[in-house]
Amino acid sequence: MTPWNEVAVHGREDVVRAFVAGFLAARGEREGSVLFGSELDLEPESLGERVRELFVAGAHAILLAPQPLADALAAALVEGGPAVGVRLEHRREVRAAGVTFRAEMFSRTQADGLRHALRTAVPEDTRVENLKESEDVHPEARGVDLYAPVHDYIYRASGRIAGAFPGVLEMRRRLGDMEFVDVGRLHLEDMPVSGPSPSEISK
Repeated sequence: MTPWNEVAVHGREDVVRAFVAGFLAARGEREGSVLFGSELDLEPESLGERVRELFVAGAHAILLAPQPLADALAAALVEGGPAVGVRLEHRREVRAAGVTFRAEMFSRTQADGLRHALRTAVPEDTRVENLKESEDVHPEARGVDLYAPVHDYIYRASGRIAGAFPGVLEMRRRLGDMEFVDVGRLHLEDMPVSGPSPSEISK
């Protein structure tokens, strides 16, 4: 599976967005090939201390891109970024990602849909961890409104999706589209990229 990189850029996000848009257009890449951390609800605690501080302060943009696109983006930032007020801070390989979820459903159909997503539709290199499920059946409450405080059927589930970044991101999207499922912030596990430093890239 193609590895992904976290590319941290110092500068205003609107300027970074314009730079990335021009970069993708020049390469003939489709829009959306580079993802912005601000749109992914990243967990700040999963970022490096300096990047976390700048990210929270709004003075940083976190980009995520597959290799070799990340290589080209880093080189472009080193070469042309300073001229427009942005600077490559660092680039790290995203080793894994994770997201927690919690669900409370009052329909067997909805519960079956979530079970299918968690058991038979999990992307490659992605897994469901710490899955906890329970069912409560109360026949005496049959026929009450869906949003009533008492229901004839209640399904609860919680756990964590972990593994390769693309698969976790896809599962987060799927679960987030389901009614009565709450998903947590996206956690990244990364490591420094082996190879040339930002200063060496420009040579």
